[in-house]
Amino acid sequence: MTSVERRAEDASSWLEWELEPFSVDVRPDRRRVFVVPRGELDIATVDQLAAEIDELVSRGFDTIVLDLRATSFLDSSGVHLLLDQTARPDVQVTLIDGAPAIRRVIDLTGARPLLRFEAAP
Repeated sequence: MTSVERRAEDASSWLEWELEPFSVDVRPDRRRVFVVPRGELDIATVDQLAAEIDELVSRGFDTIVLDLRATSFLDSSGVHLLLDQTARPDVQVTLIDGAPAIRRVIDLTGARPLLRFEAAP
């Protein structure tokens, strides 16, 4: 095996280890439901999160908290989803702020004043 092949193999193993698949955890509470997107919230995953929220609303939940603390990446499609969800007339959606990188994207896009945040429990 050449050194180039070894580096390529090491890089491939590292990427597989670093990139966890996107998932959405749902934790019902007495008055509301917590939705926790885990991993990268981007163009490839926003539809999955939107579908999960739509399903919860169709089952009768009227208060949803999106907890962004387990979100590792946020792109413009993720910001757009957050704006759309917090503006919904049929459900109250609030956010728990995420890691510094997530907060920075929200701040740089100017979306923070348009979103509803609450403190982490």
